[in-house]
This record gives sequence, C-alpha cells and structure tokens, in this order.
Amino acid sequence: MYTVSVNKLAFFSTAFRVFFFACALHAVAAVTLWLLKLSGVAIAGTEQITTYWHTYEMLFGFVRAAIYGFIFTAGQHWTGRFLLGGWSAVLLSAFWLIGRTAFFFAGVTHHIVLLIDFAGSLYALYRLSPLISTKQTQNRQIFSLVAFFSAMQGVLAIFFWVSIPESYYLPIARIALLSAVLIVAMIAGRILPFFAGNVIQGKKPRILPRVENLIWPATLAALVAYAAQIFLSQLAIGAAVVFLFVAALHLARWALWRPWASVRFPILAILFSGYFWLALSFAFQAAALSGIMPTVPTASSPAWHMAGIGACGVFIYGMITRVALGHTGRAIKAAPLVSVAYVLLNFAVIARVFLPYITNLTRTYEVAAGLWISAFAIYLAHYAHVLILPRADGRPG
Repeated sequence: MYTVSVNKLAFFSTAFRVFFFACALHAVAAVTLWLLKLSGVAIAGTEQITTYWHTYEMLFGFVRAAIYGFIFTAGQHWTGRFLLGGWSAVLLSAFWLIGRTAFFFAGVTHHIVLLIDFAGSLYALYRLSPLISTKQTQNRQIFSLVAFFSAMQGVLAIFFWVSIPESYYLPIARIALLSAVLIVAMIAGRILPFFAGNVIQGKKPRILPRVENLIWPATLAALVAYAAQIFLSQLAIGAAVVFLFVAALHLARWALWRPWASVRFPILAILFSGYFWLALSFAFQAAALSGIMPTVPTASSPAWHMAGIGACGVFIYGMITRVALGHTGRAIKAAPLVSVAYVLLNFAVIARVFLPYITNLTRTYEVAAGLWISAFAIYLAHYAHVLILPRADGRPG
C-alpha cells in the first residue's frame, strides 16, 4: 500500500500554504453563513449563530489564520529557525478547524470546542517562542501582540462559561481587533517600505524616525485608552483625542511612504490601500468616541468595520496574494482577475461603512458581503493550486 508522508506534502510544508487557504475559505464560508442568517435562512446549525459568532469567527477564524500564515513564515526568516511545518502544521490547523465548529454546538460541547480552539492558540505561542529568544526587539513586540490577541480569545471563551455581562463582550472583541490592527501596523512597517523600495524606482518611501518612534507607543496607548473608557465612560473624550492623534501619525506614515507611486503595481497598491483604511479607522473611532458620528446603525459600527474589513481584510488580502507567489517561486505580479478582486474588496469597505447612511441597512450588508465573498472566491480560484502544489522552481517549501 502506497502512503505519502505528511512531511513530504507541500501543503503542510510551510505555514502560509495551509493557513492562507484556510483564511480564504473561511472568509467565503463564514460571511456566506452570516448573510444567510441575516436573511432569515437557518441551515447547517446557523440557528445557533448570533453576533457573538460573527465577531468571534472573523477575529479568531479569519484574522488568526492570516496571522499564523504570515508570522510563522516570516518568523522562520527573522529567526533562522524552523517554526512550523509537517506534523506541527497539521496539528495547529486541526486545532483551528475544530474551533470553527464551536458555535454549531450547544451546552457543554460548545464550551469544550471553544477551549480546544483556545488550546490551539496556546500551541501556536509555544511554536512561536523563538521570536522572544532573539535579539531583535521587533520580534518580541510582535510575539507580545500575538500573545495578547490570544489572551483576548481566552477571555471571550471564558465569557461563555461564566456570567460576564453581555455589555462587555463586544468591547473585549474590539480590544482584540485593535490588537490585530496593531499587528498589521507593525508588519506593514517592516515590509511595505522594503517592498516599495524594490519595485518603485526613483520614488522610494521616506522613513521619518520621529514618526516611527511614536507609532508603536501611541497606537498601544489608543488600545489602553479604549479599554479604560469601557469601565469609566468619562474617559471617552480623552480616548477620542488619543485615537485622533494616532490617526494623524498613521496617515503621515502612509503619506511618507509615497503610496501613489504604487498605482502601477496592484499587488503593492492593495497593501497601501489597506494601510490607508487602518489610519482612517482611528479617525472614525475618534468621531464615535466623541459622540459626533451619526448612529446608523450604531455610532461605532462604521469605524470597527473599517478596521475589520479595511485595515485587516484588505491588507490581509494583499499579503496572502503576494506571499503565496513569492514563497512558491512565482513572479510577484497580480493576475488581471485578482486585480479586480482588489477593487471589489475596497468597495466592500465603502459599502459596509458609508452606504448605511444613505440606503437600506440590509441591502448594504448584502452588497458588502457579496463583494467580500466574490473577492475571496477569486483568490481560491487563482491560488488553490499555488498553495497545494510544490514550488514552481522546484525548491523546498
């Protein structure tokens, strides 16, 4: 009987393969189920699905898969050490996959599956531990953020075990989203100027040390300020000021990188557009915290969806298209239909954030979801073979 060793399967050889595939597949499936639920169609256990499911799955299903795919892949280059592949990749992806079924169970089974999902995050941190043993401060910062993101997952898992007031669930999820946005900001700082400098001739990004030195502590301060105003509402205005300052810093950083020069290179421009939404989401959050944003459907919803769909979704899409090509020995150039997907995903941000102010809410949700699903379906159609098959140049990985 002929058998194939897991260690010889390209799909599990490096983290980006299995987790980028999982990320895109989950993006299509989870939003499709959510759209069906909003439309009143309950299938495959969706009667259990609530807003809690939607926020938890987009954070710890979609975003977490993308983080694992990138951090484990890049981390091996940063540290020069093996982090994930073969059976360890199978085990972590199994933890992640089992976790995606949690909300289709009730009672004790639901809680147990959530804890299994969280156990996967703990295992991931164990595999990432070489990041904190290096002399590179940036690696330790990224590890700390991933650990904090995982801790928020643990808090939400505990939420379903004990009687924590429901009013704390979404704020905790939003703290997790802010930590994910901070991870995106740190990764962008490490790769975007490098990518742009290699591609754009004569208009290399400018890096201003004063801005770079402020980005990390200021964005971290925004996270702390948001957490503080949850418990003491009088701090909301102060938090709004911090968010506005952070928005200005990220917009300045974005402008210094000369993003307009990337327009001729869609696979690079998509990353800059994701970073733009990141910066703008802090400004929207400042408006929501200060009470000047109209409450349609809620004052903070547009800002959080700009962070989730724009800062995370658009930037992640750019990363999973670029990294998949570069790390499989292929030319780093977006296919025409993938470039169309870039546009679709940016329009999904616009539809979800701005259209609720001018038209029917349900219709805007449907439009945004349709654009999102279409973009990730295009990714799966173009990249499934890239992620599953061996490298085009015959090299390992």
